Amino acid sequence: GALLALSKPPGLPVLGRPGELSLVSLLPALRRRLGLPAELHVVKAPARECSGIVLLSSSHQATEQIQRFFTDARRRGQYPATYCAVTVGVPAEAEGEIRTGLRWQQQGDTTVVRECWWGWGRGGCPGGMLRAVPLQVVPVPAPGRRSLARKEVKSTLTHYRVLGTAGGCALLQLQPRTGFPEQLQVHLMLLLCPALGDHRYSSRVGKVLGVPFLLPPEAAPSRTQVLDEELMSRLGLSPQQLQHLPLHLHLQQLVLP
Repeated sequence: GALLALSKPPGLPVLGRPGELSLVSLLPALRRRLGLPAELHVVKAPARECSGIVLLSSSHQATEQIQRFFTDARRRGQYPATYCAVTVGVPAEAEGEIRTGLRWQQQGDTTVVRECWWGWGRGGCPGGMLRAVPLQVVPVPAPGRRSLARKEVKSTLTHYRVLGTAGGCALLQLQPRTGFPEQLQVHLMLLLCPALGDHRYSSRVGKVLGVPFLLPPEAAPSRTQVLDEELMSRLGLSPQQLQHLPLHLHLQQLVLP
């Protein structure tokens, strides 16, 4: 069967809400355009907010084989997926690992639609399904054995490397060894360097006299990311445009068997 790689723009969901434009809703037209005899389905794709590689297949056998490869590669300590991110702030170390437990926590009364696709997210809901939940991801620095055994908390790990810096921002290479929804955004937040365009978790990084520090989730509800005037000017953004700034987190590379 065919194996295709596309580049997804930020904001396009894999499944989407009823009546919403989504990647899956475009697959029949793509199949007809390419003249393929079999239906296309998603093997691997970044989350709604992210951009980057989408891997499609017309063979169920190939899909299962590749997804098993991704799972086994992580278990062997390998990094089959590589992301790039632009961050607001520069990590203290040029290279390192972010290790923490992650779990879901209720966030007020705000309903958030979470997309949990088998190929990339496993920690919150069954693969290939949507559910509307008032939840956010919070770190658990020292998870207990009981909470891990009950799968209330998942141990997560991301390797990062700074590729370049300019004007108080950085370009990072990110290689997640585990798969948890919004893992990379939360890990960048823990580095005190939230991704540019992260309107969900950047509010948890406060500043006093220019020095960043972490705020507890209950004290930092989600809001439009706050950028200083100099960065806004360099980006050519007005305050009204800032809320539409997309998340600068891109799935750049996938290793295939």
